[in-house]
Amino acid sequence: MAAPAAAQDAPNTGAISVSTGIDFATSYYFRGIVQETGGFIAQPYLEAGMSLYDGEDGSVSLAAGTWSSLHSRTDAGFDGAPGIFYETDFYAGLGFGFAGGWGADVTYTAYMSPRGSWSTVKEVAVGLSHDDIIAPYITLAFEIDGSAAGDNSGTYLELGIEPSLPLDSPVGVSFPIAVGLSPSDYYDPGGVNEAFGFFNIGAMLGVPLTGIPESYGSWEFTAGINLLFFGDGLKAINGSTDGFEPIGIFGVSLGY
Repeated sequence: MAAPAAAQDAPNTGAISVSTGIDFATSYYFRGIVQETGGFIAQPYLEAGMSLYDGEDGSVSLAAGTWSSLHSRTDAGFDGAPGIFYETDFYAGLGFGFAGGWGADVTYTAYMSPRGSWSTVKEVAVGLSHDDIIAPYITLAFEIDGSAAGDNSGTYLELGIEPSLPLDSPVGVSFPIAVGLSPSDYYDPGGVNEAFGFFNIGAMLGVPLTGIPESYGSWEFTAGINLLFFGDGLKAINGSTDGFEPIGIFGVSLGY
């Protein structure tokens, strides 16, 4: 998500921030689980944030938003929505900032398919991160209703970093690296838990869009590539023996 902009003409000095944008991807894999590998894939999002407390000893913020995936390939039997509406998620959570660049968050998400491709999956996730040049993070997600990949609600663990280049420029370059794991029943083809899910490594470029008045927010163009490597469990879930998938992505975002 884009950070709120500090505009000169109408600076956003209040406690409310908004970010929105749209990404376009060559394929869509959710935590290594195949969703779509062809056609046109657009993924718009919208998030609103509110600062509840901001002091020398830390901060507390509230965020809520929605994220969707729209596909040109459609199911024949969708239920109650246009066939392009493959997925629409709603989430809300609390974020906590601590001294030394540490942060934590708790987020509730409902993963839904408006066209009826699957039943709603509900999840609660907790995360811990550190704001530095390496940007390490850990996310532990608990499915409380439904399952993304199997018959049983499971637990998902992701460990990652996103090192960035210290460029003397508004252009940003980062290298996201992540490992997706299944502590319990998240990747469980045939009812057998597979602890290793996937490994991802990528490169992302962020370029501020100049020429737009700062009073209209902060605009950015992003582009990059992710390389996914699958474990045996995900190969079985995805119905493929191919253990590698490159994914290209580009998009535009606005923050205020």
